[in-house]
Amino acid sequence: MCGRYLFFDEQNQKLRELIELARQKLPKKQFEELSFADVYPSAKALAGIYIPERDAVVTRVMRWGFETNGKTVINARSETALTSRFFAGTLPCALPASLYYEWDEKRKKHAFAIDEIPFYLGGLCRKAPGGYDFVILTEEAGMPQRTIHDRQPVIFTYEDAKYWCIHGTGDALSRSIRQRIMQE
Repeated sequence: MCGRYLFFDEQNQKLRELIELARQKLPKKQFEELSFADVYPSAKALAGIYIPERDAVVTRVMRWGFETNGKTVINARSETALTSRFFAGTLPCALPASLYYEWDEKRKKHAFAIDEIPFYLGGLCRKAPGGYDFVILTEEAGMPQRTIHDRQPVIFTYEDAKYWCIHGTGDALSRSIRQRIMQE
C-alpha cells in the first residue's frame, strides 16, 4: 500500500525541468498548491494523462484520493481495479516520483525506490469538481518490500508509464517493475 511518496529529491534534473515548466504554465495560486516534496493523501501533485484529441500524454494537476461516502480511497488493487464498478470510467495516469514510503508494524518509516529515478507510480484518475483526483495502483509486494508490507505501488519506467497512460490495460500493468531498493 502506498500512503506517501517523495516527488522531488533536489537531485533529479528531469523533475526540476517539470517543476519549472509547471511554474511557467500554471496560474501562481495553482502552482503554489502543489506538493513537490512529500506527497500525501489529499495533496495536489503533477500527473501524466493521455489526451486522445492531442494524441499526447500531458501533465495535469491532480488531487490524491477519491472521496466516497465520507471516506477517502487512496489506493486501488491492480488485480481488480480495471473491472471494478467503483473505478468504472476512470482513466490511467502516472505520477512521477523519486521514492515512496511504507511503514512497518512498529510504525517505522521505510523508503523504497528503483534504479531509475524518476520512476512513475501507476494510477487511475477521474474528473472531479475542481479538477482531477487520482488513486495509486498497488500489486502484491516483491522483495525487499514484502518484509515491510504485503502490497506495493505499481511502478513504471518513463516509456512504460506512457504505455500505461495510452493503453490502460492489464498488459500495460504487467510492465510494472517488481524489484525495489530499500533506502535506509
